[in-house]
Amino acid sequence: MFFGAVITVQAQTVAIEGSTGEQGFGWMFHQGGVCYAILPEHVAGPLPQITLTSGAPVAVGTGSVIRPFWPEIDLALAVVRGGITARCIADLDDLSPTTASRAAGRLRLHRLSETGEDEWINLEVVDRAYLTIDAEVTSEGDQVYQGTSGAFAFVGDVPVGMATDSERPQHVLLMRSEEIHLNVGRFLSEQSLAFVEQTEPDTSVAAGEIPLAIASVNAAPVSPSLGPDNMLGEGSYVFDPLPSIEILLRVDGEDAVELSRFALRSTPGSGYAVPRRLLISTDQGVDGTRLQTWFRGEMSPDGQFDTGPRAPRNIRWIRVQILSAWDDGPIEISAVSAQ
Repeated sequence: MFFGAVITVQAQTVAIEGSTGEQGFGWMFHQGGVCYAILPEHVAGPLPQITLTSGAPVAVGTGSVIRPFWPEIDLALAVVRGGITARCIADLDDLSPTTASRAAGRLRLHRLSETGEDEWINLEVVDRAYLTIDAEVTSEGDQVYQGTSGAFAFVGDVPVGMATDSERPQHVLLMRSEEIHLNVGRFLSEQSLAFVEQTEPDTSVAAGEIPLAIASVNAAPVSPSLGPDNMLGEGSYVFDPLPSIEILLRVDGEDAVELSRFALRSTPGSGYAVPRRLLISTDQGVDGTRLQTWFRGEMSPDGQFDTGPRAPRNIRWIRVQILSAWDDGPIEISAVSAQ
């Protein structure tokens, strides 16, 4: 969860991994109770799932991509889910230019490092066309390297364009923010509800189980197809090890429920490591800020972890901390369940 920091329009920059390993950036905004990300179509890749990571402290989310625009425009939209949505505060209208931003000759391109730190590149506008802005790098030693697509350029805190191409390391082509605002706004006003409903994850649970949702994770999946939502449906969540892996689950609904048993499953022989030492904490509060230890234990090497029946506790939140694994390398979880 994310507390105590001022989230600016620039902080809506997110790093994106596309469906087949593409690397780039995007920009989040919030509308109608939904978090969206704007990104170049070529960064999204050919499949519907992407992974998003925020600036530091890093939060992770997943995105369901739609490509509703004509083929010649390198633009896509994604519905964003997961813990990263707590950072999603910008408005689509923030893409509307001001008189000063429309006339500005100097811009700053915003990227994120691998650890989520801000990277700024100074640019000078060399040409403003109807749909695009051509700019040259003026920061000594900086380059527009591969993987910059999707980064937005700003005048102050006003986004003026999104990087889509580069002819050489000192050059960047930006799609103008006005063009993005026009096309995304028209799509959202006409078809967004159907798209959001279509991409809702399946939250069906077996009889007697508590319906859960993924609130946040602190480890990005190794591939968008191996994201955290898989733990509540079909497939696996696979991630690189960290000193402490945290998965925060929330009860899907308004009211606290009684928890008496929790289970987690991994798949030995999948080629990934099985978790070992686990710490389970719970909270019945509305905001999940007072988590208390409920169970400590180990998953067996065959990939089974079950607390067994315990004294019931009222909860709205469950935090799973994975403190170690049976082997080195990426860790796999195939299912979580609560009763």
